[in-house]
Amino acid sequence: MNSLLSFVTKEDPPLSIYVLSLVCMGIYIFGMVGISSLTLPLLPTLSLIFIGLAIIYSLFLNRNNSIKVKTLLWIGLGLYFGLNTIRLTGLSPTLPLLPFDLLIILLPFTAFFLALTFSLEFYTSSFSMPEEQSPAKSSRSQSSILSRIPYLSKPPLSDYIYLTKPRLMWLLSLVALSGMAISAGPSLQLTTALLTILGGILAIGASGTFNQIFEADIDQNMDRTANRPLATQRIPILNAWIFGISLAMASLFVFFQLNLFSSILALSAILFYSVVYTVLLKPNTAQNTVIGGIAGSFPVIIGSVAATSTIPLSAILLATLIFFWTPAHFYNLALIYKKDFQQSGLPMFSVVHGDVKTRKHILFYFGSTLVCAILLFYFARLSILFLSVNSIFSIVFLWAIILSHYNPSRSTFLRSFIASNIYLTVLLISIILELLW
Repeated sequence: MNSLLSFVTKEDPPLSIYVLSLVCMGIYIFGMVGISSLTLPLLPTLSLIFIGLAIIYSLFLNRNNSIKVKTLLWIGLGLYFGLNTIRLTGLSPTLPLLPFDLLIILLPFTAFFLALTFSLEFYTSSFSMPEEQSPAKSSRSQSSILSRIPYLSKPPLSDYIYLTKPRLMWLLSLVALSGMAISAGPSLQLTTALLTILGGILAIGASGTFNQIFEADIDQNMDRTANRPLATQRIPILNAWIFGISLAMASLFVFFQLNLFSSILALSAILFYSVVYTVLLKPNTAQNTVIGGIAGSFPVIIGSVAATSTIPLSAILLATLIFFWTPAHFYNLALIYKKDFQQSGLPMFSVVHGDVKTRKHILFYFGSTLVCAILLFYFARLSILFLSVNSIFSIVFLWAIILSHYNPSRSTFLRSFIASNIYLTVLLISIILELLW
């Protein structure tokens, strides 16, 4: 993480970006504190004054920015002071969908975050990623962890393990465990958790196998994937089909031991990733990553149903958070391997719409992720651990994104990609720790 915080760009962001970022995260973090169980008598007044001064200073610094940015800043100013005035006078209305205390945070935050997004576009639209040699093709197919285990690192076993995409398993297992924690809380049984994680690992393995079966020809044309077992024909396609189907059947059997609903959802997840995403979306639309984000949200719902046969609002909010996080996370990789995707013919967002629009959409989806996080914080009744983790690592992720705007390169997009992984990982761990203990 030190490299994320200490990295210095060749093009430094202007003061207006620093101040506008401060306004966004100040409203967001102080807002979370305000709706938490923490009792800090002077903080609401001090934060109102501090953020108010920062907003006025931001308006001054952005006086020469685009009309769009200046309009959003004035809208944010009106929302921030107007809503807080209503709150201070004790005239807060009762709203049917969201509590007024949440709107005080979300509406100004949205206006200022959009202003930050369009301001970054205004300043950095002429910045492009320099021509760099594509990342070297890996000579080994298995992950670095597996390569250290004598029996697992040798083919053909290592090739079959690689088909399952093992690098995805740890994060998706955390996602499923978070879904169980939200649904069952401390009453979650160890047997249920272990069976759900086992079933999930088998389902991920089946999905990864089917994905590589359908993309074997495409993988041969991409440096990043050219050494996959099916691309190099180290494993026959028929064997891969048998392996994938066996994993899928085993997954459904495990989930059926918990309840029928979870096994149906597991089958739906396998089919969505393998067929809807891989076959229908990925080769045909630039929105493949966005819609495909549903696949990453499935483990939350599956975990919740496996634990209690129910899908509470908090589980839906976490699933939505992961849905929006997915493009904010993956679009960094799409920029790193843009040439690879061009070579393969896949219409990834970075290929179809270019670097500038992709960078802007990373911010759009990250902002949506933060909105979901504060909704989850409120409705799941999370506390200080989630608040602290979300505050710290959302700043780290946002700053990594900003740096990638001012110095677009494979290294800065990789930092942003890593920051996104860290953000979601620690967020999920905080949910599990808070709700299970």
